[in-house]
Amino acid sequence: MPAPRGRNPFDTSGVSRGPDGIARYENRPDSLVQMLRATVERVGDGLAVSEIGGERVTYGELWDRAARVAGGLRSEGVERGDRVAIRLPNGLDWVLAFWGAQLAGAVVVPVNTRFKDSEAQYVIDDSGASYVFGALPDGEPIVIDDLGPDDLAAIFYTSGTTGFPKGAMDLARELPGQQRERHTLRRNRSRRRQPPRDDHQRAAVSRHRLQQPARRDSRAGRPRVCPRQPARP
Repeated sequence: MPAPRGRNPFDTSGVSRGPDGIARYENRPDSLVQMLRATVERVGDGLAVSEIGGERVTYGELWDRAARVAGGLRSEGVERGDRVAIRLPNGLDWVLAFWGAQLAGAVVVPVNTRFKDSEAQYVIDDSGASYVFGALPDGEPIVIDDLGPDDLAAIFYTSGTTGFPKGAMDLARELPGQQRERHTLRRNRSRRRQPPRDDHQRAAVSRHRLQQPARRDSRAGRPRVCPRQPARP
C-alpha cells in the first residue's frame, strides 16, 4: 500500500535531526576502524567474508590479517594520510587491502577493474597515490585507531563516462553511515538514506586537495607498485 502523501517512505530509525535541521545517524562511529573494532568485540567469531570457491573469514581473522597488511604497508614506507590505490578484482584480497589500508591510517583509492591501463594510471596519478596494491604486503601488525571524523578516509572515482574520472572524497565520519545503509563495500548503489553534508563537513572536505604530490620511487619516478602474485590454484 502506498505511503501517505508527504510521509518519508524510508526507514529513519536511529536517525535524528539536530537543531540545525540536518539529519544524522545516532551513535555513529568516528571511523571505519572504530566500527570494525566494535564488531570484532561483539561478534568476533561471526562470518565477515565468504569468497566463492575460496576462504571464509571471521571478523576476528579479518582484523588480524588486515593488521598484518597494515604492517606490511608501513614497511613499504606508507605513512598515515598517504593515498594507496587498490587495483584488484573482487575477492578476499581486495577486502584485506581495503581494511589493511584503513588500519594503517592511509587513504584508500579503489581503481575500477574495468578501466583501461591509461584510465587506471590517470586515477593513480590524479589521486597522488604513492603505493599500488598487487600482492598483499605482510608485516608486524599495526593499528592506527585514533582517526578523527574529519580525516580523509577514501577517494572514490566516477566512471568517467563524459570525461576524465573525478575523485569524490569521503571523510572518516561519512563511511560508517554508508556502510550501515549498504552493508557492503560496493559503491554502485544509491545513497538514499545518507544524510546530506553540513557546512562543517563541506569545509573539511574543501581543505583536502587531490593535487597532493605523491611520494615517488627515485629510480622510476612512479608510485611503488607491488607485483601481483599468481592466482591461487
